[in-house]
Amino acid sequence: MDETPRLAADRMLMRLARWLRLLGADVITDASLTGAELLKIARADNRILVTRDKRLRTAAGVFFVADNAIRSQLREAVRRFRLDPRAIALTRCSRCNHVLTPVARELVSRRVPPYVFAGHDRFAECEQCGRIYWSETHPERIQAMLDSIAF
Repeated sequence: MDETPRLAADRMLMRLARWLRLLGADVITDASLTGAELLKIARADNRILVTRDKRLRTAAGVFFVADNAIRSQLREAVRRFRLDPRAIALTRCSRCNHVLTPVARELVSRRVPPYVFAGHDRFAECEQCGRIYWSETHPERIQAMLDSIAF
């Protein structure tokens, strides 16, 4: 898929939203909104609503996730949106969805644990929330999750 999927996940799928962000999808969420309210926002922003709300499953612009288990949900979403995690993974903040930008190693020396700073050369930062990412933690976890899912 050439374009990053633009999604909105309702409050029932916050964990899935975080995983989809780690895989590179553009996913907005807001736990304070109802599914219908989020659907309006998703439509206005040209996004697909990802939901488990049975009342919305037949609405236009909705992807209904049938399963409760995160691995099954992730499998459904990766297949449906043809995500290639190896191409776009770790390009977005898993917390707030903003695009990550590379940051000089020297600038994060006091913002990451000393053992992390000593063992890594490349870092990325979310300019929105300030969270710092480095290459060795998330990729291994993502790969382990993907390996446990039969696509």
